[in-house]
Amino acid sequence: MRRPVYLGASGLVCARGHTPAVVSTALRAGECSSSWRLHGNRRFPWFALPLDETDWLERAAWAVRQVGESLGPLASATPLFVASSSFQVGLCETRPPPYELPVANASFSRQLATWLRLDEIPPYSFSNACISGFSAIDAARSLIAAGQIDEAVVLGCELANASTLAGFAALELLSPTACRPFDRDRDGLVLGEAVAAIRLSATPTPWRLAAVRTGIDAWSITGPDPDGSPIAELLGECLHEAGLQASDIDLIKLQAAGSPGTDLAEANALRQIFTTGTPPLLSLKSAFGHTLGASGVAELAALLACLDDRQIPATAGFVTPDPQLALQPTTAGRQQTVRHALLNLIGFGGGLGCLIVAHER
Repeated sequence: MRRPVYLGASGLVCARGHTPAVVSTALRAGECSSSWRLHGNRRFPWFALPLDETDWLERAAWAVRQVGESLGPLASATPLFVASSSFQVGLCETRPPPYELPVANASFSRQLATWLRLDEIPPYSFSNACISGFSAIDAARSLIAAGQIDEAVVLGCELANASTLAGFAALELLSPTACRPFDRDRDGLVLGEAVAAIRLSATPTPWRLAAVRTGIDAWSITGPDPDGSPIAELLGECLHEAGLQASDIDLIKLQAAGSPGTDLAEANALRQIFTTGTPPLLSLKSAFGHTLGASGVAELAALLACLDDRQIPATAGFVTPDPQLALQPTTAGRQQTVRHALLNLIGFGGGLGCLIVAHER
């Protein structure tokens, strides 16, 4: 049994606002201001949640409950799929040990379920770096398509912690100034916080989940194959699953975090698939940061909110085209009806993810 799977209500709290609609308005207005975080004697730009609260756990609780309100009424037995790179690492940094292991490894997902009032059954947890959100969506849609469940909530959660910042800083992957997607002068990514969720259902809605594919690029643990061939292969598989041609895609939501090598590999992959020209290209990471394990869900929620208003925003941070990429993202907002949008993710450690949504009304 294979049923179509649809995307319903969504919630999003990020640096640009506390609902998808507010975030969409901010994106169209070109808002991209960030704050700063210190690591030793260095400082890096940082996209924080718009909260005055400083306690880690209270910030998390507020954001998750806010997202839950955006989803509408939910049965307590609705399956919850949680995606995160760091889960409660930030909380552990602010609380003294010892921690009860291995119970503590799963405790935060259970806490998230309690805040959402979805605690009748145990949640599922996914943590495979930046593609965690798409992996969680893939798992949920597989069960719905097979008729094993009728509805699910996928939650992406990535909150501040010093460990992640230190790791990326040590690898010299962070920009000291700003995120510049596909720009000639790009010099690294900018991290951010986000909590986002989306309902998946067998009940028809305007947006259908046409395809999801995940894969591995084993070229390097810190970056993709520069020629982009593994990414291109996955994009082709996703188009095949959706029953679409490259020419059917009206918009591409890029990974494009401003990393010199990753942006190059993504551009090379796109040129291999979209041989007669690419549709509009959009990056969201320069507006609210690279939110790692939450990025798939957060960027999907933000994008759908824009597309529901028939708006494609400009890509913040892009100024100077890079001849080596031979592609450039949106430079001005436009009004456009999008029927098929492709969302691409490239994760640290070799994870790849691609998702296609189709508007059916």
